[in-house]
Amino acid sequence: MNIMNVKNFKINNLPSIFHSEFSKRYITSLLAKPFVILTGNSGTGKTRIAKKFAEYLEESIGNNEKNWLLVPVGADWTDNTKILGYFNPLANEGKGEYVKSNILKFIENANKPENKDIPFFLILDEMNLSHVERYFSDFLSHMETPDIPFELDGYDKKINYPKNLFITGTVNIDETTYMFSPKVLDRANVIEFKPKIKDVMNLFKDSNEEISSSIIANNGTSQAFLKLSKEIFSSNNFIDDTHFSFSQNDDNQQFSKNIDFVYDIFSEIYKIIEKNNFEFAFRTVKEIRQYILASSKISAEDEVNLNEIIDEQLLQKILPKIHGNEKEIGQLLEELIKLCEKYDLKLSEGKIKQMKGKLANVQYASFI
Repeated sequence: MNIMNVKNFKINNLPSIFHSEFSKRYITSLLAKPFVILTGNSGTGKTRIAKKFAEYLEESIGNNEKNWLLVPVGADWTDNTKILGYFNPLANEGKGEYVKSNILKFIENANKPENKDIPFFLILDEMNLSHVERYFSDFLSHMETPDIPFELDGYDKKINYPKNLFITGTVNIDETTYMFSPKVLDRANVIEFKPKIKDVMNLFKDSNEEISSSIIANNGTSQAFLKLSKEIFSSNNFIDDTHFSFSQNDDNQQFSKNIDFVYDIFSEIYKIIEKNNFEFAFRTVKEIRQYILASSKISAEDEVNLNEIIDEQLLQKILPKIHGNEKEIGQLLEELIKLCEKYDLKLSEGKIKQMKGKLANVQYASFI
């Protein structure tokens, strides 16, 4: 298939399961940066939406293999061998042999020339059941420097980091799991999933809702997704030619390329959070720009609201790194609430108030 001839990738063209706010944020995040963390209580559907989207863009790559892989993370993942395999010197009658993990085989498939236009989705379920930095450090480094290949002791060649690889990690928080470090959180969009009460209660009436069969996309959809992702990642444009609506002062006011509006809001955010050493840097700004561009590209023109996109990025890129006791973040949260009220950032305001409530109850608060 000629990648130049594939159709555009738009949310409105996807099945209704992907029209929810959570699904749209997830897909936009993948397009902006191919590493997303989904957090929330156990059983809320984090793994389900990641798996459904991968199944929707499923492509057969030969030998009964697919372009997506779901791997449960184990508590014994103490190094990178569960991800990238290891050299066994006793195998092959003492000659030694490299033992490949399923993930390494998956990466090899993603790197094959015939698969370069196909997106590959790796889903790490319960990613924080072990210390992420212990088994995932290679990926954290290489996703920022994708042109530098993996070098594995005992493996007979270098492995390129696939430019068509998208990684989703699901996270549960309980006494058996570990917290993420700022290094991990800074490299991902972190999306908290809280299903609405009516959706949960509806399962009492309609048990078939959770077992609907998977829908496979039409030819060209998965290629269009990857093509758009590459365009966004390499684009120097900010808002391109898209017109955004925004709610401050006049809900119907339109503007094009209003980088000043985004600049002003995030400058205010920066001044608030740098007092407590939570300031962001170049990577975060770049990924926020990519998220804004991704959201504009996949939405209908009259559905793109810049306030809402900024709200999502404050929620997903800035707030996850904020944590501490009353003395450390109490005043900071108060100032962020006022900013959210000023710019009508409802999602972030709700989360900050939740953190503030937790701070009052247990004297410590964090995003996750």
